[in-house]
Amino acid sequence: MSEKESNTVTFSKDMLYGILIMGLAALLVISTMTQGFGLVKGPATECPVCQNCTGNASGNTTGNTAGNASLKTMQVPSMLSQSPLMGSASSKVTVVEFSDFQCPFCGMTYGSPWAEAYASQYGPIIGTVAKIEDDYVAAGKAALRHYPVAFLGQESIYASNAAMCANAQGKYWEMHDAIFDNQTPEENDGKYSKANLKVLASGISGLDAAAFSSCVDGDTYADTVDGFTSDWQTVSAANVGRAGTPTFYILVDAAKVGKDKVKSAAEGAGFDWGLSSDGKTYVIVASPEYAKIKLAIDALLA
Repeated sequence: MSEKESNTVTFSKDMLYGILIMGLAALLVISTMTQGFGLVKGPATECPVCQNCTGNASGNTTGNTAGNASLKTMQVPSMLSQSPLMGSASSKVTVVEFSDFQCPFCGMTYGSPWAEAYASQYGPIIGTVAKIEDDYVAAGKAALRHYPVAFLGQESIYASNAAMCANAQGKYWEMHDAIFDNQTPEENDGKYSKANLKVLASGISGLDAAAFSSCVDGDTYADTVDGFTSDWQTVSAANVGRAGTPTFYILVDAAKVGKDKVKSAAEGAGFDWGLSSDGKTYVIVASPEYAKIKLAIDALLA
């Protein structure tokens, strides 16, 4: 046999079919993981840690490009006034975070203790909430609202209900922090059972333990949590076509900040934006990255 003949590989028909099928299967997996290779926006899908955790991290500027001939209409969350508030309700800039207490990416944006182990991968989003609190809320420059949504299972409902039970006593943010400080990347593993949530609350100074316990056991705010969750899903679908956590909105009082400044701030950070149907509020859909949120807020306040 010659050297040329010895290097020749012969494929049977069955082998070719097998290779073709394996190739198509690989393409299907890639398409599924990237939601149509990143070309199609559909319902929320599973990401490696929690459902569509990164939400709108890349920013979507559709509808607000050159000319602004048609300003995009954005929906404002309908339960905004019922969501826990840090800062002044009259602030011209309000940051709204939609998050599930069990979502690991939400723990990252909070700055849960375990998150630092992933700093090399997710550094830009770690501690975003704490930085907003320190740099803008504490300084009286902006307000912060939190939507305790629950879509990752029963313990998400228990945790969000417990946070709202604390809210009834003016202790929402203390309970919010206690829950996230004790978060782990695992979901529905018992850490947010009703009994454990009561233990977490026992460390909050000034909280009426008996009233809190009764509220937790009675699922007093379960319907409210369900409302927050539905509101998040509705506005997300309307504004960007998908729902994910954590999602950050920057709401701007249209009576206090003009369109040109909002346009510059949003597009400078690569964020989608528009105006509410009543013309009172500009809505900027932000990514969880603090540097980009800071860039937008600083431009709005300038």
